[in-house]
Amino acid sequence: MKGLQIIEDFRDEFYSLVSQIPEGKVSTYGALAEALGDKIAARAVGKMLNQNPYAPVVPCHRVVRSDGSLGGFATGKDKKKSMLEKEGVTVKNGNVMDFKDILFSDFKSDSPLKKLRQIQFEVKEEISLQDSFNNSERIAGVDISYSYPTAYSALSIWDEEEQICLYTEKYEVEFPYIPTYLAFRELPPLLKLLKKVETEIDIIMVDGNGVLHPEGIGLASHLGVETNIPTIGVAKSKLYGTLTEKVDQNNRISEVRENEKLLGHAVLEGDRAKNPIYVSPGHHVSHHKAVELVRKYCKYKVPEPLRKAHIEAKKRRKKDG
Repeated sequence: MKGLQIIEDFRDEFYSLVSQIPEGKVSTYGALAEALGDKIAARAVGKMLNQNPYAPVVPCHRVVRSDGSLGGFATGKDKKKSMLEKEGVTVKNGNVMDFKDILFSDFKSDSPLKKLRQIQFEVKEEISLQDSFNNSERIAGVDISYSYPTAYSALSIWDEEEQICLYTEKYEVEFPYIPTYLAFRELPPLLKLLKKVETEIDIIMVDGNGVLHPEGIGLASHLGVETNIPTIGVAKSKLYGTLTEKVDQNNRISEVRENEKLLGHAVLEGDRAKNPIYVSPGHHVSHHKAVELVRKYCKYKVPEPLRKAHIEAKKRRKKDG
């Protein structure tokens, strides 16, 4: 898998950045996200600080909000305030005094997210939206359930109307959830799971997006290119794009477009479903075929191969957790 070493080293790279903040200085969640290579990672920065396994050697207490307020801390704001004051930082009413004067942002970084984004662009060039399969009889669904730091994945294979195979696997995740970078979190556990599969698969439905993605390369597309197996993205919420029509019980399908480009479809199936799912081709599947197959397998809101995989991933998590 392209970028695997970057993924495996990502957390250590992050904590090395935090370690660069000098005593008597503070930095921000946003500044650390930009040092990683993308400001969209600010929320992930907060999560990783909360999970810091090297505290207090790695000084996560020196990271505050962009307005100078303290922000959260695993052992409480009072403890954070006390640690900062011992280092000569003045804190009043929950805010760092002389914030701009002691703000540190001169990080030395390899910008791992920029490297991963470049990999996305390279993979994107390989995506095909042509139907490149002879059969569509054996449809698989894959999903992952998390109990940090473990990912519990499941794959359910269906032959027309019934499940014929089920596989589960667990994997220790190295990469946090960052919007638009989901593939780098979920590809490693899914690829490990797929190595166990002995049954031939025609198409994989993925709990995530295909080309319905700001960069045109969601999890389903990335998985399809990595495995050369046709894939379809099925997401429960809209990450990107605009519906061309309202979707309800009277009008169950709408195109999702951005700048006139077709990205996918909103599909409402099942009498009890109130909100649509978002279907887009991943790789080697057309828009038309993606919608047709998803609707074929929708007994309820979500197609059965995915629904069953979701159930089994949760069961494995609860069993092992």
